[in-house]
Amino acid sequence: MRRQPVQQRGAATVAAILDACASLLNEYDYDDITTARIVDVAGVPIGSFYQYFPDKRSVVHALALRGMETYLHEVEQLFAADLIADTWREAMAQIVSVYMRMLTDVPGFGRVRFSDMLDSHRLDSSVDQYELMAERLAELFVNRFGAHGDAPVMLTFRIAVQTADALFKLAERVDPDDRAYVVGTANELLAGMLGSVLEPQPAPQSP
Repeated sequence: MRRQPVQQRGAATVAAILDACASLLNEYDYDDITTARIVDVAGVPIGSFYQYFPDKRSVVHALALRGMETYLHEVEQLFAADLIADTWREAMAQIVSVYMRMLTDVPGFGRVRFSDMLDSHRLDSSVDQYELMAERLAELFVNRFGAHGDAPVMLTFRIAVQTADALFKLAERVDPDDRAYVVGTANELLAGMLGSVLEPQPAPQSP
C-alpha cells in the first residue's frame, strides 16, 4: 500500500477495495481484473484507489495478507480461549477445519494463496509468507504441547505449511467427490511431519 488509512473513512475505502477485489477473484482470472473493475465494484473514485494502492497487484498482495492474518487470528483465538483440542493431533485437524471453512466462507480467500505467483513475481518478494505462517503456528503448538524429538521445529512446520498449501490447492481442483480423500491425505501427511516435533518420545528402556 502507498499509505495506511488513518481515519475511519479511509479504512472503509480500503476495505471496500479489498472486498471488491476478493469478489472479482471469485469470478475472474487475475489477468482479467483491472483497476477500473475494482473501483466500479467497490463504488469508490479511481483517485481514492490510487491514494492507497499503486496497482492491482498491490491490492491482491494486501488481500493475501489480510486473509493470512484473519486465519491466524481465528486460530490464535482458539488457543487463547482454551477452545483448542487436548491433543496436538486433534488440534491440527481443528486448524485445518478452520482453513477449509474459510475457503468456502471468506470471499477471495481460496483464490489468493501464499504461494501464488502474480505478474511473474511473488506477492511480496521481501516477505516469506510460509515462514510467517510457520513461525506463528510453531509458537502456538510448541507452547501448548511442547517440543519433542530431534527434528528442527521451524523447518518442520515450514515444510508442513507448504505441503498443506499444495494439497489444499489440489483439493479445490479435483472432483468434489474426491476432495475429502485429498484433505484426509493432507491430514495424514501433516500428522506424520508434525509428529516428529510434537509427539512425546517413548522413555528409553532400562538395560
